[in-house]
Amino acid sequence: MKKHIIFAMLAMLLAATFSCKNEPGKHSQGAMIPRGDSTQIDRFEDEIKKYEEADKAQMPAKGGVLFVGSSSFRLWSTVAQDFAPLPVINRGFGGSTTPEVMHYAKRIVYKYEPSVIVYYCGENDMASETPPQVAFQNFKKFIGETEKNLANATVVFVSAKPSPSRWAMWKDFQQFNSMVELFAKNRPNLRYVDISKELLGANGEPDASLFVEDKLHINASGYAKWTAVLKPIVTEVYNSKTPK
Repeated sequence: MKKHIIFAMLAMLLAATFSCKNEPGKHSQGAMIPRGDSTQIDRFEDEIKKYEEADKAQMPAKGGVLFVGSSSFRLWSTVAQDFAPLPVINRGFGGSTTPEVMHYAKRIVYKYEPSVIVYYCGENDMASETPPQVAFQNFKKFIGETEKNLANATVVFVSAKPSPSRWAMWKDFQQFNSMVELFAKNRPNLRYVDISKELLGANGEPDASLFVEDKLHINASGYAKWTAVLKPIVTEVYNSKTPK
């Protein structure tokens, strides 16, 4: 009798383990990487290779302004025109998380030797069930590695934004933003820029007119608001590092 009970318990345990390993969507190609899971850290490899091919055709000049981070930068098709005459390099990719940006940093960050890095990432970390505190620790690691490899570069951090589709997560995003803002106060080569107010309506909620149909990414009007806030700051930082 005892043997039968033991075998039954083992069978149940194995079944539960198998079920967890095959949980739908957890490790699928389209799923977000949860809590820093590096199982598919290279899921955006094809996009990175396209950037490398573009670099082979024409390598950007060193000392420019590098935009790197997730899809809100990737989709910013007018960023070079919006920030002209600054020498802009856009290397936003996929729906990236901070661990993924670090994974590809040698290939799409360090080699350009930018004087300014405009950084937008962290929302996808939290949307994939990474707590704000962990998302912040990931960002600190990115800053630490950047300081080692690009000692003279300044990082301009663009705050996590409020959006209709992720409005339920806004408190987490605010917590993350607050930690980065406090961290930046003690680092001369890190600037925190809050763009959240630009996307909120009079009712204190995201202004739907500034977003595309997915209610996550901003439209041309939204980017115009970002440009109005960011361009003076990025220009100031860039000019401070450019010999007169």
